[in-house]
Amino acid sequence: DDFSQFTTKITNLKPRYHSDENARFRVFTRPRNFSPTIYTVASNELQKVIIPSASYEIRRVIDNEVVLQNSTSSATQHTFLSYDNSGSYFDLDMSLLEPGYMYAIKLYFYSSQAWRQQKEEFNFRVEK
Repeated sequence: DDFSQFTTKITNLKPRYHSDENARFRVFTRPRNFSPTIYTVASNELQKVIIPSASYEIRRVIDNEVVLQNSTSSATQHTFLSYDNSGSYFDLDMSLLEPGYMYAIKLYFYSSQAWRQQKEEFNFRVEK
């Protein structure tokens, strides 16, 4: 699999979170070249893909500092995405991030014996 052929979106991303919040981020992945048919649109069933080995990383936007390193080894899986019937997701305790800053989520997918960074970046702010 070449994961550059996929597009990802965090479907429930909010522009800001409170520092005492524990947020669940829902990740939707679909083939990049997917064009929905009339049936797909009418039935509201979009083609989603679950990536079994996916990880996230959190960077502070102002200086691009990695504040939560993605875990890309089998020993540490603290940033691996989980998945259920609705797709992939991860939970993030906002108290780990310093309030007053904008942060970016980067996703990584494992493919062909290597971790590959996805093109999309998802920004949010943490406030007190």
